[in-house]
Amino acid sequence: MTRKNQKGMGLIEIILVVGIISASFFAIGQLGFMSMKASKDRSDKVRALAVAQEGMEAVRTVRDAGWTDNIATLSFGSAYYVATSSGQWLLTVTDPGLIANTYARTVVIDNVSRDINDDITAVGGIDDPGTKKVTTMVTWGNPAKTLQLVTYITNILKN
Repeated sequence: MTRKNQKGMGLIEIILVVGIISASFFAIGQLGFMSMKASKDRSDKVRALAVAQEGMEAVRTVRDAGWTDNIATLSFGSAYYVATSSGQWLLTVTDPGLIANTYARTVVIDNVSRDINDDITAVGGIDDPGTKKVTTMVTWGNPAKTLQLVTYITNILKN
């Protein structure tokens, strides 16, 4: 090779190295961005789970305060919201707004039917006025993400 060709190779090598380093930094930056987004998504889901669990605990507290006055009088299958009044939990049809400016929570209480073996059944059966199905749903984000918890409550205090 001549000396002239060797100088040109150095310039091409520098351009290639700069390109490879730039692509590497871009890839590392993208990986960091994706990692931060995944961490935020996990954090949001954990918080949504806490909001849903709080809703379930509120329903249990309302039940304990009086099944006849607080649970049996509800329109089953309708959406309710958890709110507080005078330091007490209550279920209301009035939307109190977002929780922490992010999470919307609704509670739906449904009737429960039992078959001849006294097992809960989705089809047929006899209505059990002392047992209700509670579904708490929390929605957040854009696009909307949803988390749902389901449990059953009973009139254990016979009140």
